[in-house]
Amino acid sequence: MGFSWQNPNYERERRRWRSLVFFAAVLLVAIAAAATWSRRKSAPGAAPAAAGASPRSTVVAVPTRDEPLPASAASPGSAAAGAPLPADGADLAVVEALRPGADAGTGGFAARKAQALALYRQNELPAALEQVQAALALQRDDELLELQARIKREILVQRNYDDARTANFVVLFDGYEHEEMKGAVLDILKDAYAAIGKELNHFPAEPISVILYTGKDFSDVTDAPGWAGGMYGKADGKIRVPVHGAEGQEQALRRVLTHEYVHALLFSLAPASPMWLQEGLAQHLSGDEAIRVAQLIPLGMLEKGFPREARPAYAAYMESLQAVQDLVDEYGMARLRRLLAGLGAGGELETAFSAAYGQSFRRWATQWRPVEREEAPEPAPDREGQEEEDG
Repeated sequence: MGFSWQNPNYERERRRWRSLVFFAAVLLVAIAAAATWSRRKSAPGAAPAAAGASPRSTVVAVPTRDEPLPASAASPGSAAAGAPLPADGADLAVVEALRPGADAGTGGFAARKAQALALYRQNELPAALEQVQAALALQRDDELLELQARIKREILVQRNYDDARTANFVVLFDGYEHEEMKGAVLDILKDAYAAIGKELNHFPAEPISVILYTGKDFSDVTDAPGWAGGMYGKADGKIRVPVHGAEGQEQALRRVLTHEYVHALLFSLAPASPMWLQEGLAQHLSGDEAIRVAQLIPLGMLEKGFPREARPAYAAYMESLQAVQDLVDEYGMARLRRLLAGLGAGGELETAFSAAYGQSFRRWATQWRPVEREEAPEPAPDREGQEEEDG
């Protein structure tokens, strides 16, 4: 018996939809070209077209059949239909690459690269690899070379993976290792979508990919430190979690998945927010309790990243959680949401913090000391990994 989150016609419907979108786009281009030619012909003193010139050179270039538009760029209400541009950076790049005059000097390199990035975010790995290789055939690019190596590793790891889909998540998993866990994972993600969305007043419009790995596969793909319990990738918007041996440990799995889902929302809301705020809020909303540690690291040193070594990383996580919990306890979540909104609008930390809390961040951080809490006996970090640094 099938489940409500499974759609056996998903791939067929998606291919049919892309074909319809392709032909619709071609028709729109033809109509635009005809209208442009007609206006120029009827305009007084209009110059004749240059010999050999094609009307298509004056309009938007449309990908050929072997260059499928990403779903987000080709769906109803996209820029091609005159609606607002998509908010996703990779899909926006695709739309920009298809505008008149774009990429005129590189023979399609920028369009290929943009499509590769968009397809990678959608976990369309073979199609993304095809676009990467097509772009590299036109121009060398270090980012694409790194992406090519990453995609090849992921294709190898995920070659026998199954997937389960809901309206808000795509879960990829090793069918042999994790078949019995997929229901529990989907239930946890459903709860996180509702609870965290309410706390941050934000619900993603596009499904988020969540990949469940064995411990070895997780290490091979992410190169995360051994103590990492999960990772959110800024480059592709995917949550990656090692779950080998997690059967019967639903609470730990819930904490990790919720933690990484918070990262996904924060990257959408305020991608430039400092690391201590991201990690502290992710721990706070996933139900972690702050424990006092011996050392105190200036928060300014935790804006760009955390140590990779277990002991100082543990201290950084605990301090970040303490700072966020103290802000929430004293001022409430509404002020913190205002801080995130300011950061998301492009404001600097000092400006956004001052607008939210009525004082400069530097002054608050200098005076702040963690509330007295029970001291941890010995750190045994089981922390979630920091976001990948390639995004």
